Amino acid sequence: MREIFIAVVLAGLGAWLLWRGYRFWQSLMSQASQISEEPGPPSPETVEVRGPVGPDGLVFLFAHDFVSPPHPGRQPATGQRAYAPLTKDALDVQEWACRLLYTVLAEQHQQDRVDFRITEQTATLMPPFPYKAWQLEVKRLQPLSASPLSDCMNVAFDMLHKRQRVKQASQGAEEPETEQPWCDLSELIEWVLKTVRTEMSFWQREGVCLDLCRYVQESLVGAGYLIEKPRRTWLERLRRRKFEPNQPAIESLEDEVESLKQRLVGFRRQCGSADAQETAEDLTAPIRDAVASDLMEPDRPLDELPLDDCLRLSVYQVVVELRDIEPKRGGM
Repeated sequence: MREIFIAVVLAGLGAWLLWRGYRFWQSLMSQASQISEEPGPPSPETVEVRGPVGPDGLVFLFAHDFVSPPHPGRQPATGQRAYAPLTKDALDVQEWACRLLYTVLAEQHQQDRVDFRITEQTATLMPPFPYKAWQLEVKRLQPLSASPLSDCMNVAFDMLHKRQRVKQASQGAEEPETEQPWCDLSELIEWVLKTVRTEMSFWQREGVCLDLCRYVQESLVGAGYLIEKPRRTWLERLRRRKFEPNQPAIESLEDEVESLKQRLVGFRRQCGSADAQETAEDLTAPIRDAVASDLMEPDRPLDELPLDDCLRLSVYQVVVELRDIEPKRGGM
């Protein structure tokens, strides 16, 4: 009797599974038949482009002109690869994130919105530059011009200023300092990352470099310069979102990107070392290639350190330090 009961239950379960499988197959076929009837992605002519594109947006869209490909000796895992929006060339995502930050900071300095100074520090003995005995500090002189990452920097400066005032008040200062404080560049970038992630859920976070790039990408989607491909089936919805460039809109930015290139070249020639000035035209040279040996000399006077090299080296160091304390995942 017990064996008969088990056989009946198994037969009923098998019949139910067959019925569910049939219904599932019907739903797939129905969905597939509807795909041809659904509208495709919007054409560039119908996408409204809104607002100007800041320097970080230009570096993102024309990444093939600013970012180097992955180093042959350290190819990223499949899920951690990034590609230029226009050419689809593989890029070094760490260099991409560094280039976005460096470009925004260099632009704001040229507009007299931020100032830098180099101060002494005790060597931390921590990678990637364990014997660096100086640090780069930054100060906001006036609100930064609008762009995705510079807006985050404005928030970061506000938070650091608020922390300074709270600290002074706790120490009994009658009138807390109202002037913008000098802050370590590493603190600023860390707060920029925190600000970026306030608009992301935990599951959307993909690592320091990808999160910074993704934030700029989302702003360009909202502005109409990138168009998200529709995901019409359940299988497509499980996959990563894909975007196509709005070619007519991006072509209208070519004069702006050329102007940005000239400003960055001018910044390196004005504020860079002799080696940096010689290679100023090569904007895809990896940021990590700043002449670290010259910047590590312990007895070199701080006022002789070139600002451009120090900025590139410091941005790279901060990104590496933040990246190394987090698990690596995700890709673009």
